Amino acid sequence: MLPQNVREFLEQPHYAVMATINRSGMAQLTVMWYALHPDEDVILLNSSNHLLKVKNLRRDPRMSLCIEDGMRYVTLEGAAELVEDRARQERDVDDHIAPRYIGQRLGSQRWARIERSPRIGIRMTIERFHARGL
Repeated sequence: MLPQNVREFLEQPHYAVMATINRSGMAQLTVMWYALHPDEDVILLNSSNHLLKVKNLRRDPRMSLCIEDGMRYVTLEGAAELVEDRARQERDVDDHIAPRYIGQRLGSQRWARIERSPRIGIRMTIERFHARGL
């Protein structure tokens, strides 16, 4: 679904602004590390399990992301799958998410720093996208 130029933009180490839906209907926004799955139109994220965005996703899995670089940006919409499996979370963090932001050597060991905290993996299947300036 995603054209090559959009995938290339998303593969760069930008930050994502993640939106979930609060109980009131208002958006809840959070800046997040993310990774585009190398073989699927899926965004990988990981979070502390107790945060509001996770509570929102448990109630309503709809979410969106905005990834920007000045006037160039991509917005993504989809539904979240919450990943409880710790081994799968570790693979997503160490193999895909963390190396983008802190380098391969440190990124491949990131899970060791966060594994004792209550974590949840978030996998968003991309249903719609909009790109500007690419």
